[in-house]
Amino acid sequence: WAKLHGSSSTAFMGLFSIDGVKEWLGLSFKNANELNKLIDHKLPTGQPKFKQEQVIVAGESFDVYYCDIIEYVKSLYGNPDFAQYLTFSPEQHYADDNKTVCLFHDMHTGKWWWETQKKLDAQHPGRTIVPIIISSDKMQVTMFCNKTAYPVYLTIGNIPKELCHKPSSGSHVLLAYLPTSHLEHITNKASHCCAIANLYHACLCHVLAPLIPAGSEGISMCTGDGACCHCHLIFASFVSDYSEQLLTTGVKFGECTKCDVKAKDTGSNTTQFHLQKLSKVLDALAAFDDGNLAFVCTCTAAGIKPIIHPFWEDLPFTNIFHTVKTTI
Repeated sequence: WAKLHGSSSTAFMGLFSIDGVKEWLGLSFKNANELNKLIDHKLPTGQPKFKQEQVIVAGESFDVYYCDIIEYVKSLYGNPDFAQYLTFSPEQHYADDNKTVCLFHDMHTGKWWWETQKKLDAQHPGRTIVPIIISSDKMQVTMFCNKTAYPVYLTIGNIPKELCHKPSSGSHVLLAYLPTSHLEHITNKASHCCAIANLYHACLCHVLAPLIPAGSEGISMCTGDGACCHCHLIFASFVSDYSEQLLTTGVKFGECTKCDVKAKDTGSNTTQFHLQKLSKVLDALAAFDDGNLAFVCTCTAAGIKPIIHPFWEDLPFTNIFHTVKTTI
């Protein structure tokens, strides 16, 4: 029977329709749907389950599917396979005995962790940072619940890159599915671009909202070998291609997502530039309450698109222009 019909849902239905099969095999389910429910709700997975929420943008409702990011971070942080490799504090590594040549490899040897640790110690001395690394690729569209969506992945910077580079290690987990609607009913080009950006940020706001209290106040977490720390989950890095970096930061096409260099000067090696100032951008975003025209004008002057409440707006210790990683 298995060779002739395979293991599809239709084949299972045909098998269960045979008189006496259920009783002979001692099955607790009558059809493929009941079997799927047993797999979804009864089998222990050790991972948080997906949940669904609706986001309304431009008068249209969209479904976003995601897992609890706090529970996922706890599962990675507490994985016994990672316990002996985790890092908990920043370090400085050098290539020579005189300590003149710095070595940068894993995340805890970089400047970001040192600078963020100093800021955190000023408010909460002795706490541990858990850097949150998010990655996505809008080109990897998949079918989820009969709808097209693209995945968002999660890992933490405490895990060394040697493990993160191995897909079999399980250090990267699927965090969410974001909708891929093109909002074709919006014909105005400017309104269309703004609506797509607002949909993207509204969805990620739902996914990453737990990081606000977990980053500012911290939570208690234990490693796989039983060591417990008071940890602050801080959004540290966003890995994506250039188009998603523009969507994330709100910077206009052709311009740099990290500095204020103009599009026409991006190829120059003599043009002076400065890193984007987050305070200036946040002030522009705060003008949303002043009305649409004032909001658009203020955002244009700040060099960003008019995004309504971007997901990174309230994330503690996070500068979105530092977290995006430029593609070479």
